[in-house]
Amino acid sequence: MFTLLEVSKVLFALLSLTVSGTLDLPAETVVNREACILIDYQTVIFLENGREQNIALVSTGKERHDTPVGVFPVLYRYRAPLSSSYNIRMPYWVCIDPRGGIGMHQTFRTGVNNLGTRQSHGCIRMGEITASWCYQWIPTGAPVRIQAEGPRTNS
Repeated sequence: MFTLLEVSKVLFALLSLTVSGTLDLPAETVVNREACILIDYQTVIFLENGREQNIALVSTGKERHDTPVGVFPVLYRYRAPLSSSYNIRMPYWVCIDPRGGIGMHQTFRTGVNNLGTRQSHGCIRMGEITASWCYQWIPTGAPVRIQAEGPRTNS
């Protein structure tokens, strides 16, 4: 829930609409969303303003089909495109590769049992509920961070 102070800041911003029609919202209302894929844990963590919003198992690239490591922007989303390489539907496609070959999408029915293991040809496969949620939640331009290793703690 929102505090009274947060609500009053938003109300004040709404009341202070300028004649040009722009809205000056407080800085804390800016929403930064990103997905972080941890390959060694076969996990995706969705963050909003640095706070965890969702976490799920994924399947990334198998041997000789590694999922690329780095930071990639969400370029576009398609509801259920047909893969030209594999002739299969990829529901909830979220593209992160300018050539259109790598993205996040729903796994196939048989792939649900393999979430948590490296099974794909480079894409990030997710379960249906996670893929649908991700498709609706992550905006175009948001960063997708793919790391080979997760965070380490000093013991």
